[in-house]
Amino acid sequence: MVRLRWDEYTYPEIEKKLKNNPVVIFPLGSVEAHGYHLPLNTDMIQPMWLAERIAERLNALIIPPLPYGWTENLKSFKGTISIGFSSLYGIVKDILTSLVAQSVRKIIVLSGHASSNHMAALRLACEDVVKENRDVKIMLLSDYYIAYKYRGDLVPEDDGHAGVIETSRVMAIRPDLVKETYKFEKKEYGKYMVIVDYKDIVPYATFSDPHGANKELGEKLNSLILEELIKIIKENFNL
Repeated sequence: MVRLRWDEYTYPEIEKKLKNNPVVIFPLGSVEAHGYHLPLNTDMIQPMWLAERIAERLNALIIPPLPYGWTENLKSFKGTISIGFSSLYGIVKDILTSLVAQSVRKIIVLSGHASSNHMAALRLACEDVVKENRDVKIMLLSDYYIAYKYRGDLVPEDDGHAGVIETSRVMAIRPDLVKETYKFEKKEYGKYMVIVDYKDIVPYATFSDPHGANKELGEKLNSLILEELIKIIKENFNL
């Protein structure tokens, strides 16, 4: 069996593998409420599934994931663990810098959590590492940038957090963690209003109705997202 995880190798083995200039995948997620029906690690389950299959297809390496992210707007819900913007920026920059120092030159930062502030911290960290190391290529991706392309087609136009896409995808990967019952309620709010606590508008941490989610749809979405990611990675890294 081919080992995909960076930390399952000895250091001489990693030293040897790095001579081939492999793509290195850095998966990230969050620990946050996803309604009554999905687990707190929903945003980690999805990118890890993708990372493993990307690594298999492209002979890449996966470094240990970072399961925490910026999710301040959901911290009113029990179980949510958020880290600050500067903390997230700092740890991601440090990890990327450490990889670069070991001659890693092709890195994929793959986040299953895609809130704007979370992604901004990741982007800033990636940009600063590239500024300091102009021969390094870093791709910042979220599987939800691709998944949302199917809104209005395979899933409802307004599908979002803990909705049909996420529920279906987790059903396909870890069906044992998906509960059969859910609660959904969304209160109206002004389009341009700044919301600091999502509990004020989505009291059950479900942003859209997951009714209609199913394993088969999840398998289809996961496959579509995987193939699109593979295509993007090959194009950008000239593989």
